[in-house]
Formats: sequence, C-alpha cells, structure tokens
Amino acid sequence: MNKLELEQRLADKRTFQNASDEEVIEHFDEKFEKVPYKDSFLYVFNHDREFSGREHIIALHPRQASFTPMHIFHYIVMTYVYSGTLSITVDESTLNLNAGDLIIFDRHVPHSVDKTSSDDLGINIIIGENYFSKRFINHLPSDHHKSKFMHELMNNQNSHIHYLVFKTGTDELAKDCIDNILCEHFDPSICSDELIDNFIMILVTHLFRKFQYDTNLDLVPGRNDELMEDISSYIQANFIQGNLTSMCQELGYDPTYASKLIKRHFGQTFKQLVNTERMKKASILLHNKSLPIYEIAQTVGINNLTSFYSRFKDYAGCTPQEYRDKFD
Repeated sequence: MNKLELEQRLADKRTFQNASDEEVIEHFDEKFEKVPYKDSFLYVFNHDREFSGREHIIALHPRQASFTPMHIFHYIVMTYVYSGTLSITVDESTLNLNAGDLIIFDRHVPHSVDKTSSDDLGINIIIGENYFSKRFINHLPSDHHKSKFMHELMNNQNSHIHYLVFKTGTDELAKDCIDNILCEHFDPSICSDELIDNFIMILVTHLFRKFQYDTNLDLVPGRNDELMEDISSYIQANFIQGNLTSMCQELGYDPTYASKLIKRHFGQTFKQLVNTERMKKASILLHNKSLPIYEIAQTVGINNLTSFYSRFKDYAGCTPQEYRDKFD
C-alpha cells in the first residue's frame, strides 16, 4: 500500500462509526467489564487475546463516533490525531488535541473521548507489556519528567495513571511514521509486524528527543523543579554510592529539606530512588547472558546476593534469573 492508497483507505466508509450512544453503551456492556468509578463507572478494556503474538495492536478511533465513556486499558496506549480534533477527558481534565498531536497513556489511565465529526480521525497504537523494556533500556531521555515517565512505562508491575501529550503538529517524520505503520497494518506482508515495531520506536524516540510536552506528572514549582532535576541527574550518575548527605553537600542543599521534597515529589525516599535506579541498571545488564548475576549485583552496588535477589523481585515481580530467561 502506498501513501495515496492509504489516504483513500482512511477516507472511505470503513473509518466511520455511525452508531448511536445507546448502541455503543450496549456494545460495551456486552464486551467489557464495568466497574465503579467515583460517582459513576468505567469500562475495563482488556485486549489480552488480540495481540496474537505481536507487540502492538493498531486500531482507529473512527469518524462520526459516539461518545466513548470513561474506560481504562491494561496496556500502554498511544493516540495520534490523524485529522481534525479529539477531545479527551483524563480523570477530570479535558485535553483538546489537534491534527498531528499525540498522547501516550500509561497503564490504567481513566479517560473518555467526546463525539467525533466526519473530519476527526484518531489512530490508537496499543503496546504490549515488554515493548519498551526491550527497546528503550539503554537510551533514556535526560529530561527528568520524560525519564520518569519512560521508567514507569518499562515497569509493567504497576499502574501510574500518567500521560504525556506531544504537540507534533505538521512534523513530517512523526506523520511518516504513522503513515508507514498504517500501510503495513492495512496491507501486511513479510516482516510487517517487525517494521511496525521499528516505526513505533522511531516515532517515540523522535518525540522524546525533539518535542516539548504537557503532562499530569506531579510538579513542584519554581526552584523545586530545579532541585528535582539535580537529584534525578545525581542519582543516575551516582547510584552505586547513593548517599543523601554527599549529594546534598555537592548540590548545596540541606539534607532534611531535600529529603522531604524528594518524598513529596517522587512518592519515594532517597534510598528507594537509589534502589530503583540500581534495579533499572541491573535489568539492562541482565540482557547480557555472559555476565554472572553476582557480578551484576556488585556492579550496581549490592554485595549481598540474597539482598539483590529480594530487591530485584520487589522491583520486577520476578527473580533476576527469571527476568533474564524472558529474553531467550
């Protein structure tokens, strides 16, 4: 499929929904679990059976679609506005996205989508659990909030209810990636799934490298933002030693003040952040099958192998050996 054929495919009647609100609700009631949410309810979209051995699901958010009620996915979801606009409510905040904009949802983010017109078309890219841990482990963004968000995407043991919105607008590379993904999806051939995975990786890397973003990650305003950036950078560079007093002496902050802000901002203590950084580095090293696990433990600053096993299992939900075996 070439770009002209794709344009024709995305303009034909198969991209229109034309279902009433009642019909959509009836369909959701039949297909998805419905659970209480605040004063109302939400639907749990579980696509377990639909991956079929792939690491992605590509789906359209159609033109002339009825209101999509509050729902969550068990997986990471990227929604790209191919044309028109999409109005998405996340929890209690409404995000108005224009053509070219893209939003990345972490797992379990409650959101709804307003009705769409004949001009409005969205592209949903649903990502399998191990996608980012396999591909993004060696090159995390330097920006604090992008890095924090990517760490969360790579940790599939927890849900974090965060999102990033990228205002890509008319960016050609982002559009080309989406077009290529759709061409391979609608007209699959040899290695189409692998090509789609690679185009997704190019797209995400491009977004994280080039674009500013909006997010609901908790922010501490003013000078505290600067402190959080400094702390995050320090921990990434000094996770083996991981000493709060030494860090504060180097950065010029009071340890008590810094400790309170760290807990409020990250929801973790300094020691917990250091441990998380050690486990992230360990998960990278575990991909190298020639490195003994005890050497990996020492490399990340943990000399007690029993302690390393316990910490890693708390972090990843499995032992280091079980984690390594996943990548056979």
